[in-house]
Amino acid sequence: MGRLVWAGTALYAALYFALGVDRYVTYHSGSDLGLFTQSISTAFAGFANTPEGGNHFTFHFSPILYLCAPLLLLAHSPLALVAVQAVAGALAAPPLYALARRRMPDKLAAAVAGVALVYPPLAGITFTDFHENGFAPAATLWLIDAIDARRFAWAAVLGALTLGIKEDQAPILAFGSLAAYAYFARAHDRARARFVAGLGIAAVATFVAFFALVRPLAGAHDLWSPTHFYTWTRIVDPRGSAPWYSIGRPAYFLEALVPLAFAPLASPAFVLALPGFAETLGSHESITYTMGQHYAAVWIPYVLFAFALAVARAQRRSPAFAARLLGTSAVLCLLVLAFASPTHWGHYLRARNAHDAVLDRSLARLAPDAFVATSDEVYAHLGFDPNAQLGLRGRPRYVLVDEENAHSWFVAAWHEPLAERNARMGRYRLLWADHDVELYERADGARASDAESAGDGRGSSVARAGARDRRALARGRRYE
Repeated sequence: MGRLVWAGTALYAALYFALGVDRYVTYHSGSDLGLFTQSISTAFAGFANTPEGGNHFTFHFSPILYLCAPLLLLAHSPLALVAVQAVAGALAAPPLYALARRRMPDKLAAAVAGVALVYPPLAGITFTDFHENGFAPAATLWLIDAIDARRFAWAAVLGALTLGIKEDQAPILAFGSLAAYAYFARAHDRARARFVAGLGIAAVATFVAFFALVRPLAGAHDLWSPTHFYTWTRIVDPRGSAPWYSIGRPAYFLEALVPLAFAPLASPAFVLALPGFAETLGSHESITYTMGQHYAAVWIPYVLFAFALAVARAQRRSPAFAARLLGTSAVLCLLVLAFASPTHWGHYLRARNAHDAVLDRSLARLAPDAFVATSDEVYAHLGFDPNAQLGLRGRPRYVLVDEENAHSWFVAAWHEPLAERNARMGRYRLLWADHDVELYERADGARASDAESAGDGRGSSVARAGARDRRALARGRRYE
């Protein structure tokens, strides 16, 4: 059955990579893919991205991203990160199988791993845009498996890897280590108790070092930005904010547990998931408890671990009931994926069309280092441009607008009242338009040549811009 689990793991990774490729090439990827491509592609030269305005380590402690740099630089495509996340999501199944196999028959253990591969919250993490949190489910489950198997050297490596995913793993592991220490000490399991005590100390030290050393060295001089999720008394932007009594919070909790038939609640190990739920549900911003976002990765491994232990307990009491529980969970997971999937297949997946080709052609015309501002879906393709930015902050030299995406916040901001935009940003002129994709340049720009890639072979960019301006005016369209 172990080979079957690994075959399912490989199939899962291949499937989600294929789905991720479709999402990317049809311009449905979001800004995180561009942000992480910018950061990781400069991993050895600043680790910077434009949305965060500098080194990524001023926001998050994520040294695990260094491991992605060679593959990204070798492939020179954001699709390398799509592949990494697909593999990371798939790798949650084998350690869960190993944990279950020590407690139940092989077939049931393989079924537990199979349920994990169709668990909707994990599917949402795997399919969403690349994020460091995507490593958390697999890394955490492999760590738990290593501790369970008493492979402490391997567990130490995995502990360091997990702490290197993101700074929130430190308090989560510190809490988990404390709970595990109480359990192992009570069971007189000194070896495991000593290990988890050391892991807890390492977690606390990592958390302190991030704020005391890493952030200052990375250039941080202001308040840690993620605190905005929890500033209930000082909400800067009410958009996306939800009151404490929002129905979204209990609904999110149900989305986590209904697919598993509430079985994780039957295991004391469910307590390990509480810090993750506190992190997601304690925010006043609803995006943190929207299924399909990367935030769920902090509690998913512990819920799956509790599910495996609950099935093991059921199997000891009644093998028939354990089999029914697994069957029910599998059916519920598949029903959710089919009819209420957090991946939102219908929105993100489709065949390529002519407009995608127009966007491809437009991006190919940009210089590799153009100071261009654009929307999420286009920015996701510009991660290797260190100057590309998301949105209209400041006064970007170029603005690339995809008019077909009429409902985009970016298009709405670009077409805000003319007087307001001119006062805020200065005047812009149209350089060129290709169907519904348009490139504007700030009117005081010194040169237009870096808006076109070298070797375009179609004459002066200024001449082309003038010709397109005249054609646009002839069509009765107004550009400023």
